[in-house]
Amino acid sequence: MAPWEYDIKAVRYGEWDSTKEDLNKIGIEGWELIRFSEDIDDNGMIKAFFKRPVDCLEV
Repeated sequence: MAPWEYDIKAVRYGEWDSTKEDLNKIGIEGWELIRFSEDIDDNGMIKAFFKRPVDCLEV
């Protein structure tokens, strides 16, 4: 089984196009979305939890 690294990033939430744009940028770096937090901050940002294989090269 491959070892994973994990990260938590803030993404824009509320407007689907903005959310998709943020997730696509993160996905290009090899990150896979695990889940969103349940809290949206006052700026419309939500925490998103990601994982990727440890050997994944950053772009």
